[in-house]
Amino acid sequence: MSRRTGIVIVFICIFAVVSAEWLGGNPPDPYSAPDPMAFGSTSGASGAICSFAPGASQ
Repeated sequence: MSRRTGIVIVFICIFAVVSAEWLGGNPPDPYSAPDPMAFGSTSGASGAICSFAPGASQ
């Protein structure tokens, strides 16, 4: 397999994934999306990330 064939296969796969997502997916809802900095915590926006800061009240 040449380099050109590999590049063409990668672009075909990217086009297929983007097309499938565009045709079959629902538009994203930013109001139901999780906090990007929460890392699995559902209470990231309420200050859970900074709760272990020195001098924070318990």
